[in-house]
Amino acid sequence: MIVLSPEEMRLMDENCIRQYGIPALILMENAASAALNHILDSYRFNKVLIICGRGNNGGDGLALARKLYSTEKKVEVLISGSKGKMTDSSLQNLLCLEKLPIPIFYNPDKKRREKLFNNSELIVDALLGTGLNREVDGDKKELILEMNQSRSPVVSLDIPSGLDGKSSEELGCAVKAESTICFGAPKYGNIKSPGYLKNGKLICSRISFPPELYKDEKFKSELNLPEALKTRDPLGYKNSFGKILVIGGGGDYIGAPALAARAAYRSGAGYVTVAVPASHNGTFSIHCPEAVIKGLKETAAATISEENFELLLELSSKQDAVVLGPGMTQQEETVSLIRKLIPAIPVPLVIDADALNALAGFPELTLKRKSATVITPHPGEQRRLAEKTEDALEKAYNAICVYKGPRTVISLPEGREYINLTGNEALGTAGSGDVLAGIICALLAQEEDKSEAVKKAVLLHGLAADLFDGASDSFTASDIIELLPRCFTAYRENHVNWTRNCYNRMEIIP
Repeated sequence: MIVLSPEEMRLMDENCIRQYGIPALILMENAASAALNHILDSYRFNKVLIICGRGNNGGDGLALARKLYSTEKKVEVLISGSKGKMTDSSLQNLLCLEKLPIPIFYNPDKKRREKLFNNSELIVDALLGTGLNREVDGDKKELILEMNQSRSPVVSLDIPSGLDGKSSEELGCAVKAESTICFGAPKYGNIKSPGYLKNGKLICSRISFPPELYKDEKFKSELNLPEALKTRDPLGYKNSFGKILVIGGGGDYIGAPALAARAAYRSGAGYVTVAVPASHNGTFSIHCPEAVIKGLKETAAATISEENFELLLELSSKQDAVVLGPGMTQQEETVSLIRKLIPAIPVPLVIDADALNALAGFPELTLKRKSATVITPHPGEQRRLAEKTEDALEKAYNAICVYKGPRTVISLPEGREYINLTGNEALGTAGSGDVLAGIICALLAQEEDKSEAVKKAVLLHGLAADLFDGASDSFTASDIIELLPRCFTAYRENHVNWTRNCYNRMEIIP
């Protein structure tokens, strides 16, 4: 399923009208029918207040008012804005509505609005739509605040009013909907952070758009709905299931590479070698007894010395994938080693944590690489990596970029991006990123398609938080690792259904 900006949605509308002869009024009618079905299926009410702006979003609301009236609901309509500035399709729906005995209130004062809100059992938000590009103020801001303060549930049409459909940010204030039904395709404001939190339950209706319109190569964003996991080879052995190397640790940070190694094993890797400062050898075997441990020469700060370059290069050449960075610290000599290793490691490489800090400002290091490169920055690391480039990180560093955060985004150097739907606030815990790096590395070692490997890894990482039975307050990085067997099983058993219903994050209807 593609995800569109408001501009891309307008292009899709225009193509539908021009190429297939489906008029805007029919699309509006289809949108209203989809909203009607959702509302009647989901809510018990008799009195409904529909709040409309003067744009096409308001037109959807006006068409819906007519349809709800036909089901013998008591409908009232509030219109914000000038009738003379309505779009043609919205005005046409208003003229139809004016012939019916439906109360219509144009720009009512606060006292009248209070009465309208108090009399309603359901509110439909058709105020602003996806075209909003400036901060909400005046009467529209008051209406949004009043909708949020109302005791009645609010259903938003296409997008909660006040959200920027492209950036997904609130423009001053935004409706907090109980449910949102988007039309044609979800917009960034429906899916990306932070706007997705305003949508409530999300439903998407295709409103009769032909399938060919969704295949336009201009549309670069999709939901992260990767392919099924590979079946484990019954004749395989440890080396055939992927050999990986984790380079990390230093000072007090022995836990980070241990988490990455354990996660890699739980994600199907057959053979994991961990290269850590020699003083960590004894304790590391307790953290991850399955791993082969390679003790390295140390700096005075007990971090990995630059003297290990040739040894690490030789070790890397024998692997199927490498993780570089967990717990390595930003000690000067260690940073120098990282910068030498990044262009030299000859196999797929996951650059995480302290290795990202070493990489920041030096995109030429990854541009020299011939094998797949994955970078996994959290917001702070994203800012540092972006300081000396105007390009998107995936292009500047020629890497698959995993933009970690709520609704993690996987972006490819060629411009495509995949928005992940699994996961929740539980993942905001120390070590979560180290675990993700280990999962990614394990799947890179097992999958031919490296972008699919990353997409699956991000999905599985989020799925662990979704499957956790306890309170998110108590969730730890080790819980992710312990839940991975359950995640892999659930992914295999439910892949078809979960893909169809977007991992229970969005319902798709005709």
